[in-house]
Amino acid sequence: KCINFSYQSSFLVDHLHATTFAVFVIHRRSVPSLKCVCTSRKLLLPIIICAVQSLLRWCVITAVCQLSPYLNPSPPSSSSKPSLRSFDHSQSRILGALASLVMDAAAAEVPAEEILFQKHAKYFVRFLNILPARLASHDSTRVTIAFFAVSGLDVLDSLHLLSDSFRTDIVNWIYSLQVAPAPGARPCGGIQGSSTLNVLNPPECCGLEAYRWGHLAITYTGIAVLVALGDDLSRLDRRAIIEGVAAVQRPDGSFSATIDGSEHDMRFVYCAAAICAMLNDWGRVDRRKMAEYILKSIRYDYGISQHYEMESHGGTTFCAIAALELSGQLDILSPDVRAKIVRWLMFRQQDGFQGRPNKPVDTCYSFWIGATLKILNAFELTSFKDNRQYVMSTQDKTVGGFSKWPGSHTDPFHTYFGICGLSFLREAGLQPVEPALNISQRAFQRLKQLHAVWEIEREQPDGNGASSNNSSSSSTCVKRDVRVNIE
Repeated sequence: KCINFSYQSSFLVDHLHATTFAVFVIHRRSVPSLKCVCTSRKLLLPIIICAVQSLLRWCVITAVCQLSPYLNPSPPSSSSKPSLRSFDHSQSRILGALASLVMDAAAAEVPAEEILFQKHAKYFVRFLNILPARLASHDSTRVTIAFFAVSGLDVLDSLHLLSDSFRTDIVNWIYSLQVAPAPGARPCGGIQGSSTLNVLNPPECCGLEAYRWGHLAITYTGIAVLVALGDDLSRLDRRAIIEGVAAVQRPDGSFSATIDGSEHDMRFVYCAAAICAMLNDWGRVDRRKMAEYILKSIRYDYGISQHYEMESHGGTTFCAIAALELSGQLDILSPDVRAKIVRWLMFRQQDGFQGRPNKPVDTCYSFWIGATLKILNAFELTSFKDNRQYVMSTQDKTVGGFSKWPGSHTDPFHTYFGICGLSFLREAGLQPVEPALNISQRAFQRLKQLHAVWEIEREQPDGNGASSNNSSSSSTCVKRDVRVNIE
C-alpha cells in the first residue's frame, strides 16, 4: 500500500532504503544458507528474529501512513486518502527515528557458535584409519591427506588421541615412501605420495622403479607430518632431498613437482622454499632467480598469479609471500608494493574470504589470505567477527569437519584450513599456527631445536647432515641487492 510514494522527499526515501537494506543484511548474515536452516534447530532463533524485524518494518511504514494526516501541518485534501505524498521534513524525521529503532533491534547479537573440538578431532582420526570411497582418486597423494589430519589434530591440541603405536606406524609409513637415488643416478630424492606408485615397474628410472621419485608437495607435507609427530628426522636423507629440490628448479626460477617434469608454477615455488627452510639448507637452489620469478608474477592489481600473465589468486599470493619470507627475501618488496598487496588482500574479505574478485567466499581462504596478512603484519585490519561467523557457518554439527560453503560436504582440506583460520583469530583451545610454514607453533619450535642440533653436526668433520658448497646452509637468506622497482 505504501509503495506508490513520491520521490519529492528524498530524505524520506533514504530512510526507507536504509531500513530495507538493513533488513536485507540481517537476513543475509543471520541465515547464510537456506539449506542449513532445515537441518539445524539453532538457526530457528535467527529466523524468528528476521521475521520480527520484517514485521516491525511493515508496522513502521503502515503507522506513518496512517498518522500522516495528523502530522501534516496543512489539512489533507478531502479528495484523496492519506499517503506519503504529503510528507514534509518533520514527518521524514519521525520515520527516520522509527527506522533507527528497527535497525537497533536488528543489531541484537546472536550467541556465538561454539567449535565442536571433539567431533573435529574424531573426524581427523577417522581419515587416518580409513578413507571414504569418494577419495579413491586421491590415492597418489595420501600423504597430503595424512598431513591435514595429523596437523589438524596438532592445532586442535588432540594428538593424544593417537596411540604411540599408531604414531609409530604413521612415521614408518612416511619413511617407507622416501626415495633415495642410486649413486650416479638422476637426483630424484624426496618423498612420494603413495606406495601404489611402486606397482608399475617398466625400465629403470633414476636407479629405481619408474614413477618412484620425490614430489615437492608430498615431500613438504611428509616432513611436516614427521615434525608434528615429534620425529627427529634422523632417517631422512636430507642431502638427497635438497639435491632433488635443486634439480627441479627451472631457468626462470620456478619449480616443477618432479624430476620427470610437470606443471611449474607458484605452488611448487612455495613447496621448494618450505622444504629448504624445514631442512635448514638451500643447497644449489637459486633463491635470487626464485625471487625474480615471484616479482614477475605480481599482477596489475598487486595480487600474485600462479604463473606469468595469469589471474591474481589468494592461494598463489600466499605461496609467493611465504616463499619470500622463508628464504629471507621479503624485504625485496618495497613498502609501497607491500601496502598495495595488503590492499588487494583486504578486498578479498566479504564476510569470509574469497580467492579472487567476484568469486564466492570459501572456508580455506581464511587461511590462505589470513596467513599472508599475518606474514605482512596486517591481519589485525580484518574483521575477526565476520571471518569467524562465516567459517562457523560451514561447521558440520553431526559428524564434524568444515566444508567449503555452508551446507556442502566436509573434507579434510577445508576442515584443516578452517581450523587454522580460526586459530589466527586467537580462538580459545586452538594451538597457534606458524603462517609461513603452515604448521603449529609447537611443531615450529621443535623444528628450530633440530636446526640447532644440525648446526652442531655440520661443524663436526664427520657430520652427515646436508651441506652445501655453493650457498649458506642457514634457512635465512643472505641479504642480496635484488630490490626491484615494479611501479
